[in-house]
Amino acid sequence: MAEKLVTRMAVFIMIRDDQGRLLLQQRANTGYMDGYYDFACSGHVDEGETIIEAAVRELKEEIGITAKAEDLKLVHINQNYLDRAYANFTFELRAWEGEPTICEPDKCSDLAYFAPDNLPEKCTLGVRVNERAGFSSELGYSKVTPDNYEQYMGEGSLASFLRDQGV
Repeated sequence: MAEKLVTRMAVFIMIRDDQGRLLLQQRANTGYMDGYYDFACSGHVDEGETIIEAAVRELKEEIGITAKAEDLKLVHINQNYLDRAYANFTFELRAWEGEPTICEPDKCSDLAYFAPDNLPEKCTLGVRVNERAGFSSELGYSKVTPDNYEQYMGEGSLASFLRDQGV
């Protein structure tokens, strides 16, 4: 009998302004993909928390904005089987209260809007899987494994990722 899969869950919030640009943050001092741009808000789902509750909490903690649960639209589910199993949920957000600002300067060195067709060169896997889906507002799905990681992140990136993760 196969062993049951233990999976971590994370949320990513794809914030769009009225011009359709994406709000991205540059990771810093986290030990994971520092220097890469990620969606402006992302984080783990805490025990007992729904993915919507996690998204609302992370928005407040990381960039100081308030969102209503009904304004979060699930647009992508990604199963990630690299160094550990993850189920990642990307939400699109177009309406919120407050001005996005860096609330965790020890983990983030930049916060800026980018056109979807003019992203920074160094973007995280979360951004790249959604880019590959055309940053669609319709629900999409992807599965990332060591066999297809480089299709998203570029040649030679898997060895670098695994080395950085101590695998």
